Amino acid sequence: MLSISSTKYCKDYTGNCAPRSYLSSFYLSTMYLRGVKVKSIIKGSLIISLILSSNLLMAGSNPSTNIKQFCSDRKNANFVKGLADEYQNLIAFRNHGGLLNGGVCWWHSRFQRNAFYLTIFKPNEPRPTQTEAEIIIKEIRKGDKIVTIPGYRNFRNFTIDFANEIQTELEKWQKNDGMVKQAWVKGLKGGSEVSAERMQELMDKIFDEVNGKNNIAYNKLQIPGIDAHAWLVIDMKKEVDGYTLKVLDSNFPANTENYRYRIGDTSLNYHGAFRFVPYLENTKEMERINSVIQNNCQ
Repeated sequence: MLSISSTKYCKDYTGNCAPRSYLSSFYLSTMYLRGVKVKSIIKGSLIISLILSSNLLMAGSNPSTNIKQFCSDRKNANFVKGLADEYQNLIAFRNHGGLLNGGVCWWHSRFQRNAFYLTIFKPNEPRPTQTEAEIIIKEIRKGDKIVTIPGYRNFRNFTIDFANEIQTELEKWQKNDGMVKQAWVKGLKGGSEVSAERMQELMDKIFDEVNGKNNIAYNKLQIPGIDAHAWLVIDMKKEVDGYTLKVLDSNFPANTENYRYRIGDTSLNYHGAFRFVPYLENTKEMERINSVIQNNCQ
């Protein structure tokens, strides 16, 4: 089962996003997947009611501004997850572009996760030049060190000013993974519909990653055909009959959404566009991120 919550909307993928306390009765959004472009109409009154009833509300977090604060912040198990609840910590543009204009959702999500965990902001320092920003973007992409972003208070404003440079890096990342590492093969693995038993096993595995290990989980979403989408699972709540997932989707990057899984489900519903199954992936990347933090905060 699917439930959607959205308090913000983007007029287009360039980052023209604004907080909204309410929505008109319907809004039309264009969503990009790897090889799939779909349109969905979402009823505003339903969205608002789901926001009010959400069981996964979490106090937001402000970015770290020095290494001492960085390490102190990350002693709090919920700090990084709280960053996802604050609009200013999110990438300002949605998934778009990529090979055959099919999107860069896998890399958009991984870049966002790296930024959540491994960035420090120094707003009182001079802002980076384009060349300096390109180096910062590459370092965030690699995810193997703590990265300082000077001249900015938050990640959103940085991604607005250097949206083109970030998009270029995401597309390079996509090409490298696809041509060198054959990452496209991952899009062929797993079904978009599985048995109820298999679905519960997959959901339990994601829950263990998110709540047991307290990580933000990267999920590949297997959709019908050979393409696949991706999102980040920020938090999960165990229910009597399943789980509620709080996710950050690169097609709706201005806010998190809640999805509902119930025991017996064999797939989930993506905005009424198609059914899909989430698979936990890129756990080695998460292990590397945790190692970077541990090595710098001993």
